[in-house]
Amino acid sequence: MSRRGADAFERLLRWYPAWWRAANGDVLLGTLLDHAEHEGRKGPSRDEALSAMVNGLAMRLDTRVALWSSVVALVLSSGVWMLGLRGAYTGVVTTGIAPVLALIGVVALIRSRGWIAPLRTLIVLAVLVGALILAALAQLSWARGFDLADAGIALAGLAAAWVPLFIGGWVVGGFGLALLLDGVLTPTRIPGFGRIAIAIIVGALAAPVLGVGLINPVMSNVVAVIVAIVALRTVERGDATPTHALRSPSRADESRRSGQRLAWFSVAGGLVGVAYALTGTAWSAGATDGTVAMGQGITIMLAASIPLLAAVGLDASKHRGRIVVWGPLCVAVVALIAVAVAYMFAPEWEGMGPWMTLSAALGGGALAWWATPRLRGPLAARVAVGIASGIAYAALIGITVIPVLAFAVPIFGVIVALRGRSGGQSKHPSAVHDGPAAPAVMA
Repeated sequence: MSRRGADAFERLLRWYPAWWRAANGDVLLGTLLDHAEHEGRKGPSRDEALSAMVNGLAMRLDTRVALWSSVVALVLSSGVWMLGLRGAYTGVVTTGIAPVLALIGVVALIRSRGWIAPLRTLIVLAVLVGALILAALAQLSWARGFDLADAGIALAGLAAAWVPLFIGGWVVGGFGLALLLDGVLTPTRIPGFGRIAIAIIVGALAAPVLGVGLINPVMSNVVAVIVAIVALRTVERGDATPTHALRSPSRADESRRSGQRLAWFSVAGGLVGVAYALTGTAWSAGATDGTVAMGQGITIMLAASIPLLAAVGLDASKHRGRIVVWGPLCVAVVALIAVAVAYMFAPEWEGMGPWMTLSAALGGGALAWWATPRLRGPLAARVAVGIASGIAYAALIGITVIPVLAFAVPIFGVIVALRGRSGGQSKHPSAVHDGPAAPAVMA
């Protein structure tokens, strides 16, 4: 075959990512050239060109695309709120660009695991992106229509198109989800008719929930964080053996028992706080009304969570250096104290606001500090995901999540206490050494 013909086949391989070409390019190129020579062709056929384009583009949707699309989504959406931006730009980022990037990350993860075929991957991605666009337009239409109706102005244009936009997004999203689920279920033993029926029903039911949820800034950030963490675990190159100070059995047992006692103390304190928040007006002179009782009860629950954080620290410090365990936990305690101070001003937001904002910022810092050394993969990616997660928490959910989580302190306390009880005996005696302790990780 002429050099010109060979060049045409080499250009065809450029659809594939560089890492794939390095591993498989020579084999595929040789196969294509042999097949073309056998058929007397001087260049790629139409089917070969289409196959290379579809498979190459799908192959580019790998874990690195999932990782960085989720990181960019976190940075953009969190940056909007941290910078206090408002107006059309905010809506485009938080309900348009960020959700699409999070969706790309999800589809890229699914494709990288080989759960769906390349052509189906591209179709699913295109359809679901279209559904998200319709969902964002529907939300914009509803908001615009609400403003016009409140002002007594007749609905027209986009404001009057909420119903068709919502139904359109539902249908398109349901089709995309059904196509995705059918592809995932194809390798199973479920008969074709049953598989398609399941995919259609699940797609129709899940589409409005997932669509509305994903264009919500909080949910899209949660999805982006999950995608980033999963992607980091996938792109890592080998599991590094944790470096930690090895403890004697007696010291480990004592640490475990201390953690259990702290956890049970949190359970008791948390239950008192829940009871006070719900019934304090009936028996406490300090609970002058339901709002005050709720605030005081939440303060009690937050105080009860501090021993629980200490129990978590005792367990985590067996595997990590002190600074990456107790550092973020201490910051988290200060964040809880800030919320407790805020509720002293409840229900007046003017007094609560600064303390709640301070708590959200401290909580975001603690989250970033805690998460970054525990993630896996390239250092730059770990730092980016950790910082972006912290910013997302501080900017989007920190003010609202702590009061809600306070009611879960008894549940978390029981989990930590029982986990400590079941984890007392090592399954690997060889893990305990009597020799000199390894140096603790300090960063």
